[in-house]
Amino acid sequence: MKTVIILTQPRSGSSLLAGILHKLGVSMGDDEEELMKQTHDNKYGSFEDHDFQVLHHRMLFKAKILIQYPNRLKKDENNIKKAVQKYETELVDLIRKKERDLWGWKDAVLIYTIPYFEQHLNNPYYLYLYRPPKSVANSQIQAGRYGRWWNEIKQEYSYQPIYRWIPLALRTFAIIFTKGFIWHKLDYLSKIVEDAHQKIENFTKDKKCIRMDLENLIKNSEEEIDRLIEFLDISPTKEQIKDAFNFVHPELIKSDVEE
Repeated sequence: MKTVIILTQPRSGSSLLAGILHKLGVSMGDDEEELMKQTHDNKYGSFEDHDFQVLHHRMLFKAKILIQYPNRLKKDENNIKKAVQKYETELVDLIRKKERDLWGWKDAVLIYTIPYFEQHLNNPYYLYLYRPPKSVANSQIQAGRYGRWWNEIKQEYSYQPIYRWIPLALRTFAIIFTKGFIWHKLDYLSKIVEDAHQKIENFTKDKKCIRMDLENLIKNSEEEIDRLIEFLDISPTKEQIKDAFNFVHPELIKSDVEE
């Protein structure tokens, strides 16, 4: 059994990499329609397992790092640890239900919680997807404009039970009131991404991990996909490899790299 986990930050191309894994035969979720579901900013699908996504974002809410970006820079991780413990039984049950001989899942902010439940993963292989912090921050700023930010918030509401809707709204407005509109601050967002990259590097230094640069994945898709196949030690068919290569659409290149 191999468990394939993508570690990155939002707006770093994780949907692209997850889609490539899916095309190569890695089970990224049970519901094909849900994986391919179009979102407001990704018409090719996010390749996220909805069950994991809902549970993880509830965990992030409990840890007080959902929407509350400043808390992601704090060194005291007690809230995160407690949040994982609260949902640990449910999470382990979900992992056992979803796991296959070759499977995985992605959430762009998984690095904050995975140190506290990695022991429940069977034979994990980590994919560190890197994109320069300022490029990520620029893309996040773009996502916060022209009404797209509201779509992000609505998506978060869909992950939370109704009794959390008001607290989620209060937290959102509290951040805006005390810190300003963080989603438009390049330097601050870049700092958060840099800190997350450091967390990923520290976490994976003694684990099976490969670093993949988004720009190189796009510009040299064939070579990078071959490198990914070799790292995972898998044997996809020629048709699967072709599908993975063809998944790197020109439109994805524009939306994920060019700002």
